[in-house]
Amino acid sequence: MLILCVRLESNKFKELAANAANTTIMNQPTILVVDDDDDIRFALTLLLEQAGYRVVEADGPVQCMQLLSRLTPALVLLDMNFTRDTTSGKEGLALLAQINPLNIPVILMTAWANIELAVTGLQNGAKDFIEKPWRKEKLLSQIANHIKSVTAKPVDTSWIAQSSAMQSLETLIKQLAPTDANLLILGENGTGKSQLAKRIHLLSGRCEAPLISLNMGALAESLFESELFGHHKGAFTDAKQDRLGAFSRAKNGTLFMDEIGTLPFHLQPKLLQVLETGEFTPLGANASENINVRLIAATNQDLASAITNGQFRQDLYYRLNTFVIRLPALRERKDDISALCEHFINQFAAKYNKPILPLSASARELLKNHPWPGNIRELSHVIERAVLICNGEAIEISHIMLDYQTTQSQSIPALTLEELEKQRIVEVLQQHNQQITAAAKSLGISRNALYRRMEKYQLEGLDESF
Repeated sequence: MLILCVRLESNKFKELAANAANTTIMNQPTILVVDDDDDIRFALTLLLEQAGYRVVEADGPVQCMQLLSRLTPALVLLDMNFTRDTTSGKEGLALLAQINPLNIPVILMTAWANIELAVTGLQNGAKDFIEKPWRKEKLLSQIANHIKSVTAKPVDTSWIAQSSAMQSLETLIKQLAPTDANLLILGENGTGKSQLAKRIHLLSGRCEAPLISLNMGALAESLFESELFGHHKGAFTDAKQDRLGAFSRAKNGTLFMDEIGTLPFHLQPKLLQVLETGEFTPLGANASENINVRLIAATNQDLASAITNGQFRQDLYYRLNTFVIRLPALRERKDDISALCEHFINQFAAKYNKPILPLSASARELLKNHPWPGNIRELSHVIERAVLICNGEAIEISHIMLDYQTTQSQSIPALTLEELEKQRIVEVLQQHNQQITAAAKSLGISRNALYRRMEKYQLEGLDESF
């Protein structure tokens, strides 16, 4: 026997709108569903009410804005196309622009064929998107994540973003972190890609679930499937007990795949299949499991060239990079160097039970003008050595051990003539242990001329003995 569910008609619709004037009623978050398809709204209402949400429906932009003038839902599910056409998404984007000033999270609804349209929506302020037809578990997870994202997130004190380059990145991160979109992080070795993945995880609705990291370059090919998907006891010779794979350990959380560009070509289809189907089967198991993770990948390789050379699958690349985030090299974020130095000084002083000492002005200048080919990893090692050998009241140039062979091999086209002169003076002073006479002779200028230049560039705290 079929049980027909009575739809919300206009009177009931107005009653719900009035009752939902608060974000929650009886602790139930209210979700506004905006779609011109009656069946879609009906299916979503049933699903969401069963999950414990209150649902209010709108069949188009006009009704949506009328409702938003009387209530503040916890979240809006917004279709991209209405009566004007069925493909362009212009109506959905226009409505999104009207909702944005209300600071209500918006999840877009689109078909896979319109994935580029969904990306445009994310760039214009939407928090996430779902594909039609949706998977119930994933949709409910996305909704829960975004409703939780309005609460305070854990603070990562090691994340430094004071430079303009990092401030721009931070703005993008705060927009993308609450979504479930797959992210690809690009950056040189040592720039902090794993730290960025941690930052995104902490700002996401998945922050209370695990962040699982895998270095794909260190993964033995023979253990690839076991590490990612897990295995049951007896699945192969050495499988003496059940083991959960990375996808299972990261359930409801984030899976970070570092060095994804090193994944051998013949193993890439296995990862691609899981990302396409949303399912995996542990070795030795009879049933598949659904994945519920947010995937973040990272590489320092040029994947476009790898695709051209037949070393990386283009279809896998597109599955990984709903958004690409480029992490700046340290030389592109010099305004962060001082704060990073202070962070590492505190870290290593605690590690080695040493006093927390300040950087002298001259040491700070030296570090700021170094090209840092090894990026943050190199800076960390330099500060660690300085903390270990310093026995004075401040970390001076004499405590800073840099690889000048590497430094001199780096091109420095972005430096002005004055910056080049300043950097050269700092380098020579260090080479001659801050002895003014010897440094001046090496530079081919008088001692007084060197003093004048030191005053010009505010190089203080140097040993003026000779």
